[in-house]
Amino acid sequence: MKTFIMIVMLCHLDINGQEGCIPMTPNPQIYYASKQECNNAAIVKREEMREIAIDNSIRITEIYSTCIEEKSSI
Repeated sequence: MKTFIMIVMLCHLDINGQEGCIPMTPNPQIYYASKQECNNAAIVKREEMREIAIDNSIRITEIYSTCIEEKSSI
């Protein structure tokens, strides 16, 4: 059976105006039974991260995500 994990990339501007991107995964890792289930969760996660960034005055330039098949869980 295939399982999928979410990877989110958060890109932001630092205090000098330089853009940096940080890859993130949930901790503990969450395994999804389908890619669609993972993609739906990724949409929710991007919105949560955007709200947290706004609340903390983090200058976000982009938040994107992808879901990939987790080979090690097979």
